[in-house]
Amino acid sequence: MPDVFPDQNALVSIIIRSMARPTLAEALDSIAQQTWPSIEAVVVNAQGPGHPPLNQTCGRFPLRFIDQGQPLERSAAANAGLEAAHGHYVGFLDDDDLLFPDHVATLVNALQQQRPAQIAYSGVRMIAYLPNGVAGAETVLNQPFHLPSLRAQNYIPMHAVLFERALVEAGCRFDERLDRYEDWDFWLQLAEQDQFLHVDQITACYRNFGHSGFGLDADVTKIAAGRAALFDKWRQRWTGAELSEALAALLDGVIHRQAPRPSTESPLETLSARLNEQEALLREILAQLDADRQQRDAFTQNQRQLAELTGQMQYLREQVAERDRQLASFYQSTSWRITRPLRGLVKTLRQWRDSGSR
Repeated sequence: MPDVFPDQNALVSIIIRSMARPTLAEALDSIAQQTWPSIEAVVVNAQGPGHPPLNQTCGRFPLRFIDQGQPLERSAAANAGLEAAHGHYVGFLDDDDLLFPDHVATLVNALQQQRPAQIAYSGVRMIAYLPNGVAGAETVLNQPFHLPSLRAQNYIPMHAVLFERALVEAGCRFDERLDRYEDWDFWLQLAEQDQFLHVDQITACYRNFGHSGFGLDADVTKIAAGRAALFDKWRQRWTGAELSEALAALLDGVIHRQAPRPSTESPLETLSARLNEQEALLREILAQLDADRQQRDAFTQNQRQLAELTGQMQYLREQVAERDRQLASFYQSTSWRITRPLRGLVKTLRQWRDSGSR
């Protein structure tokens, strides 16, 4: 897409529901680096009392901190952000995710070039993190829009979407009765108003740490309960034909089907790159093992030296104890008692001699 926008003055509100996680600063930095010239960051305090204060700016953009003085559930925090947003366009960003610099510009440009479209979304790179914080599986969520698939399963990440605030004024809100899948429910509400425009570019990163229960160590029971609550709401609004289409989309795997992308690397280059990665990983493991071995050797040497010093100390203690016993025995002997007067006389003579020499 060209970098020329019909209306660069269109304000975009990016809403962050903040739990004051350490990653909040990185999320705000990703907003500050946006190339679109007119943005406001709306940070909603979902944690409640104790949230650290924030600056009034996010890079070159204004930042507004919405604090209701109490903890907010996910849906309530999202609605607070919608009510505070001033932008013509609105998007969301969780406080542990990231936007690439061209995210907002790409989606605004698409919406303005394909009017009267009101909703657009892009592709997102998703990284699932292990419980110890190490990055695990990585995939790309970038499927074309398919309404039956959206009814069957949410495949559009929260921060992938940008929509006109007019849809909020038309009545779209986050359902505060839902503990999970509030974004999925909101997308279904938007889809009743307009079709989603898919922009085939990767413009954001979804860092799945499992904060919402959807990580590698997901709570299956809570996820199932959340899905059941959403379906219980929407099954009363969908026709039998729509339910049938959603089931068919789920069974056919439409949601997970990715369009093949041409590779610029030959199979030999790909294999070579993977071998190089494996070799680098192997070298790193061997270096760590060698470092561990050296630490074990040093520890063993220290233990040996400590044992030797302990033995020497014990020997010296035994020698001192033996001499103490010998001295005590000598002091208690008959010869020591018999010679006591003689020792006294010798002492007196020495004192007399010393006094006479003066």
